[in-house]
Amino acid sequence: MTSGQPSPLISPPALALARRAVGPHVRVAEIAGDASTRRFYRLTGGASTMILMEHPGPLDEESSFYSNLRIMSAIGAPVPRLIDRDDAAGLVLVEDLGEVTLQRHLMGKANRAGTRDLYRQACDLIVLFHREGMKATQEGDFARRNALDRERFLAELDHFHRYFVERLGAQQPAAGEEAILRSFYDDLAGACDRLPRVYCHRDFQSRNLMVRDGRLALIDIQDARQGPYTYDAASLLRDSSLDLEEELVDEMLACLGRELALPAEEFRRHFDLMALQRNIKDLGTFAYQSTERGRREYLEYVPRTIRFVRNALLRDRRYDTPYAVLDRFILHYRA
Repeated sequence: MTSGQPSPLISPPALALARRAVGPHVRVAEIAGDASTRRFYRLTGGASTMILMEHPGPLDEESSFYSNLRIMSAIGAPVPRLIDRDDAAGLVLVEDLGEVTLQRHLMGKANRAGTRDLYRQACDLIVLFHREGMKATQEGDFARRNALDRERFLAELDHFHRYFVERLGAQQPAAGEEAILRSFYDDLAGACDRLPRVYCHRDFQSRNLMVRDGRLALIDIQDARQGPYTYDAASLLRDSSLDLEEELVDEMLACLGRELALPAEEFRRHFDLMALQRNIKDLGTFAYQSTERGRREYLEYVPRTIRFVRNALLRDRRYDTPYAVLDRFILHYRA
C-alpha cells in the first residue's frame, strides 16, 4: 500500500496512524481478534512489525486498556510496549509479540517438552498478580472500580442459559426444571463471589499468552480487574481450547499453593468451583458466537468444555440433587 492508495481494510484515522509510525509504504494485514469487538492489524514495511488495535469508541487515560497497561508494566508483567495512539479515534499502536500463542505452540508435538516450564512461567505471573497487582492500582483505575462479582457471574450464567440452553440446544426447560437451573446459577454465583479477591487478568488462557524465545508475554489485558483468587488459575488450567494432562494441572496447582502459602485442599476446592463457573460461561460464549455471529468454529471447543463441567459436577456432592437436570440441559448437547 502506498500513500496514494487508501486501504479498504482500515479507517482513514487508522491509516494515518499507520503511515505516521511506519511510513507511506506501510503494508496492512487484518488479523483475527477472537471474540473481541476490536479490530487488529499487523503493520509491516519498517524496521519492525507493529500491531494496530482499533477500539469501537474513543479512549482516554482512564480507559481500561491504558490503566491495566500501566499497572502490569509497573509490576513487571510481560506486556506489549506502547508505541503510539490516537485516543479520539480509539487507536492504539503496540509492539508486535508475534503470532505464536501458547495454544498454537503446544499443538506442535515437538514443543511439548517445554510445556511444564511455560506453565510454571504462567503460574509465576498469577503469583505476581496476587502479590503486587492491587498495590499498583490507583484511585479511579478500572480495576479498582470493577470486579468479577455475584452480579457479573449471574449475568454470565444467564447469557449461557439464553444462548447455550435455549438457542444452541433448542431446549425450553419446564417451570420446575427452570427453577432448579436458576437456583443452581444463583448458588454458584454466590459461592464464587464469596472467594477472596485479587487482581486478575480475567482471560488468562492459552490464546492470550504469547510464546517468544521460550518466554511468555501477555495480550488482551484490557479487562483485568478484581476477581476471585482462583479465577486466573481456572482460566489457565481448565482452558476450553486445550487438553492438559491432569498430572500437569495437579502439579501447577501445587506450585501455586506453595508460592501463595494456601491450604492445599481449600485451594483445590475453590479452584474447582471457579473453573465450573468459568467453563459454563465459556459454553455461553461459544453458543453466542455460533448462533449470533456465525462463528461455528467455536463449537469445536464445546465437547471438551462439557467434559470439564461434568467432571466438576461429579466431584462435588452439593450438585447431586440438581445433577439430573444439569445433565439434561448442559451435558447432553450434541453438535
